[in-house]
Amino acid sequence: MTILNTETASTSTDFEDPLGVKDRFGWALFTDWCAAADRTALPADPVTLAQFLVENPAALSTQRRRITTVNTVHHAAGHPAPGRADTIRRIVNQRRTERLSRLEVVVSEIIPRLPVFGWPGGLFGRRDALLLLLASAGLRFEQISALRRTSIHIHGQTLIVGGVHAIRLDPVTYRGSMSPASIYRGWAQILEFLDRTPSTRLLAEHLDSHTLPTSDFLSTPTGTVAGGKQSGPLFTPIDRWGHTPIAGSPLTAQSIASIVTAHLAETSPAHRSYSRRPRHSDMSDVYEPEVFPEIVLDDKYYESGLEARRAAHTALTDVTAALDDVEGRADEILRQLLAVLDA
Repeated sequence: MTILNTETASTSTDFEDPLGVKDRFGWALFTDWCAAADRTALPADPVTLAQFLVENPAALSTQRRRITTVNTVHHAAGHPAPGRADTIRRIVNQRRTERLSRLEVVVSEIIPRLPVFGWPGGLFGRRDALLLLLASAGLRFEQISALRRTSIHIHGQTLIVGGVHAIRLDPVTYRGSMSPASIYRGWAQILEFLDRTPSTRLLAEHLDSHTLPTSDFLSTPTGTVAGGKQSGPLFTPIDRWGHTPIAGSPLTAQSIASIVTAHLAETSPAHRSYSRRPRHSDMSDVYEPEVFPEIVLDDKYYESGLEARRAAHTALTDVTAALDDVEGRADEILRQLLAVLDA
């Protein structure tokens, strides 16, 4: 016997046009199940659709067709398609599930090796750890590039990436004691410090001395990390000296792909530390004159110099007379030339 409530019945009638005969049957099955399970069929959340697929087993092709039908009805009604959530995609795409599972294992081994202190290695290490974590969750590089600082929430040790369909990153998914929330806090700690003190030099000193402040690191009631630039992008470009752009442009998808690929291929740059010029406050105030090496002169140094001057004076004695003779000859030639021109 088919059980339909008023809301579900009107929904199935209103959205029969975009569906074929087989699709209408799949949509009717979904609405009947929602009515029996006291769930909303339109709009339906990904959890409802996932539970429907589990309790109504069928061939993989049939399940995919059911998901397409539900997505089509939601799209026609102007609602987000629940079948596009990562949970549903893992159910019907076995290859993708296996690929992400392997990626999670590899990422679980790479992230603990990334530095969190030292300059500039700690800066890049914290950022790259979060990039690898999000990539292992199935987010496309374009999605990671578009993330804002309000897109991620913390619930205990679980990281929740917001959007139309939120993605949960639980510690049990990864090997060892790796905590997705702790990885995010490491990068958010950098962002929060730069909000309060926009100085690359001070950030470098704290990372070098392992004294990055954490007392002011608070969370809002919604779970987002507090800061002065909540509307800004989560990731911005960083040059090799650790400077970020003033405009706050997001890190491009191509750059994210290069960073993640380099870590997976174990070809990521080491980000070697470099020496910074000391500040005036770090220098000693006591004047210390520069010490020059002692030069020992030959005993005949001055005599040799005087002898050279005498020789030069003797050799140049006739120079004045020679110059006078040349000047006289030049004047005579000039007079003869003028006489020729007058004739």
